[in-house]
Amino acid sequence: MKNIIKKSNACLTFIAFSFFLLVAACSSDDEQVEPVVKIPDTVLSSGMTFAGTEGMQILSIQTNVTLEVTSDKDWCTVTYKNTTAHGIASYQVKLDANPDATERTASIMVKVNDTKIGTINVVQEVALLEPTPDPEPGPLPDIGMNSDAKVLAAKMYAGINIGNTLEVPKGQDWGNNATVSAAYINGLKKLGFNAVRIPCAWSSHADVSTYQIDAEWLDKVAEAVNLCILNDMYAIINIHWDGGWLEDNILGGYSEVINAKQKALWTQIATKFKEHDEHLLFAGCNEPGMNETSNGTGFKAASVETIMKYEQTFVDAVRATGGNNASRCLIVQGPATRISDTCNDGYGFSMPTDDVPNRLMLEVHFYDPYNFCLMEKDESWGKTFWYWGEPNRVSGSEHNPIWGEEEYVKEQFQLLKIHFVDKGYPVIIGEYSAMKRTVAENQEKHNQSRAYWNEIITREAKNHGIVPFYWETNGDINRSTGKAREVYAIDGIMKGAAAGTYPY
Repeated sequence: MKNIIKKSNACLTFIAFSFFLLVAACSSDDEQVEPVVKIPDTVLSSGMTFAGTEGMQILSIQTNVTLEVTSDKDWCTVTYKNTTAHGIASYQVKLDANPDATERTASIMVKVNDTKIGTINVVQEVALLEPTPDPEPGPLPDIGMNSDAKVLAAKMYAGINIGNTLEVPKGQDWGNNATVSAAYINGLKKLGFNAVRIPCAWSSHADVSTYQIDAEWLDKVAEAVNLCILNDMYAIINIHWDGGWLEDNILGGYSEVINAKQKALWTQIATKFKEHDEHLLFAGCNEPGMNETSNGTGFKAASVETIMKYEQTFVDAVRATGGNNASRCLIVQGPATRISDTCNDGYGFSMPTDDVPNRLMLEVHFYDPYNFCLMEKDESWGKTFWYWGEPNRVSGSEHNPIWGEEEYVKEQFQLLKIHFVDKGYPVIIGEYSAMKRTVAENQEKHNQSRAYWNEIITREAKNHGIVPFYWETNGDINRSTGKAREVYAIDGIMKGAAAGTYPY
C-alpha cells in the first residue's frame, strides 16, 4: 500500500500531525501574522528511538515559516532536506554508532525566531556488542516443490512485511535503511514469524526502453530472500507500487505497453530465482486500481478484466522460465486488494488459468475499520476510533468504534472463504495493521485495542484459510535488531497465530 504507515512521503515516517501551535510574529511592515507549526504529537510524546548502529530517520514538520532545528549533541546531526508544496518540511536526523555500553540521549530543539516551539527527545540504544553473524555462505536448502498451495499456506504460522525498504523507488528516501540484515531476519524468526513478504521496486532499477533490470539490484533482493530461506522462513517477493506504472493505470483500460513490461520484468525476476525451492513465492503486483478508486470511483467489469489480463501474463511469464518456476506457488491480487471488490460477483473477478493444478493463491489487504486503522483526524462525517473491540470500550468517549468490530471481521473473511478458499485457493492478507496513536484520554486502552485487533485479525484469518502478513515499517519492530519496540502489538499477533487453525 503506497499511502499508509507506508506510503505518501509526508507520512512515511509519521502518521499524523495533531500538535497545533500558533506563534505570533510580525512582518517587516509590522503587520501581525500567525505562523503555524505542527510537530507530530507522537514525536513530542515518545521521541525518536534509534538502534545502536549508525542510522538515519526523517523528521517531518508542517510549517509555513522557516524553522531552526538543531541537536544538542555532536553525534546527532539534523540537516534540512526540503519542503513540499503542502508545507511539510523534512529534516534528516542522523546518528553516529553508539560506542558506549549504555544507551545515550540527545535533544532536538525546534525554534522560530529564537523562540522554542518544542523539544524532541532522541534515544539511541546500545550497539550490539556481538552482532549476529550472517549465515555461513553455501547452498540454500532444497526441499523441492512438492507442496501445493494449501499445504504451503498451512506451513506459514505468522507472516510479516519488510515495509518501506526494497520497494522504495530508486533515488527516493522513505526513512528506512534499504539493507536487510541477518540480525533483523533472525530477530523476526525469534519473535515467532516464519514467513516474510518483501515488497520490491523494479521499474526504477530497469532500463526505461528495454526493461532490463540492473543485475546488482537483483542480487540485493536475492540477499534478502536468501536470509529468510536460510532461516527456514518462507519469502514472498512482488512488484509493489513501483511508481504506479501498472497499478495506477487500470481504469484507463488494457495497455499492450504495460503488459509487455509486466512480462519482461517477471521473466527476469523468475529467471533469477528459478532454482529456489518452495520456500519462495511470487506475487504478481500489489494493489491494482487501489489509488484510482480510493476516492469512491468504483470498478467496472472491463477494469477488472484488465487486472486479470496482467495477472495472467504474470503467471504465463513465470511458468515459461522453467526450473522450479514450472510449479512454484504464485499469488495474484484481487481488484484493489479490497475484499468487497474481489468478492463482488458483478465485477467478474476470477483466478488466472494455470497449467499446473493447485498452485495459485489470492491476495487481499485489510485495514478495517478505516477509522481505527488509517484515519488521521476527525472529519465532519465521522470520528477517529481510538479503541477497538468489545473489551476495550471507554465509557463516555467519542472515539469508541461504531462499526467494523469482531463480527464484521468474521463476515469479511467468510466472504473470502466462500469465494476462494472453499474452491481450492488459499488467500493471503498481504498487509494488515492499525496505526499507533498518542491518546491523552486512555493510552492503555488504545494500546490494548491495537493488540486485540492484531490478535483477532490474525486468529480469524487463519480460521478462514487466510495467511496473515502484518504490515511493519520500523515502528513496532526495530529494523536493525529485529527486537520488538511495541511488545504488546507483537504479542497480539502471536496470540492470534497460536489460537487460529487453518481449515486445510
